[in-house]
Amino acid sequence: MLNTPGPGEKRDLRADPLGALPADFEAFFTREHPGYLRYAQQRLRHREDAQDAVQNAGATLYKNWRRALASADPQAFAFKIVKDAVVDLLRERRRAERKRLRVIAQRRPDTSQDELDQLAELDALDWAMEELARAAPVQADVVRLRQAGLSYPDIGRSLGIAHTTARTYYSLGRRHLEYLLEQPDDGQAP
Repeated sequence: MLNTPGPGEKRDLRADPLGALPADFEAFFTREHPGYLRYAQQRLRHREDAQDAVQNAGATLYKNWRRALASADPQAFAFKIVKDAVVDLLRERRRAERKRLRVIAQRRPDTSQDELDQLAELDALDWAMEELARAAPVQADVVRLRQAGLSYPDIGRSLGIAHTTARTYYSLGRRHLEYLLEQPDDGQAP
């Protein structure tokens, strides 16, 4: 049955984005968890790391649940927490990798450059995504979320942008990545 306004009633053109939002943390997190996990796994490339990041984000969101509900867009608030948890895990991973490379360089200086070259080849896409994130962070988020399987309307809600803007940013972000990956190595890329 369609809800049509009667005479003198006001027509609501936008659906209330908070109307479908469960006020219970557990119901909300259970509903959003698969999308968060896909996003984290796309960024981190390992399911275990993604699960850790989403679990850490869940704990943080639980502590801040009242603030999330009081915010203008609780879904965007929650996604920001997930995004920050993923970034924290990436930072930890980079620190550990730098430490590992220092140990390799100290023990086997003859082979460390070969290992670094192999890592550079494997990390070309990660480097391009980092460059895109520096130049256009919202485009990078849209590309990551789209690659994680989210629809344009879901991406728009998560990032607080229109779904048509999400579609445009995805196209621009993909073109930017292709450009970065096609450029000859000038010593700037890993």
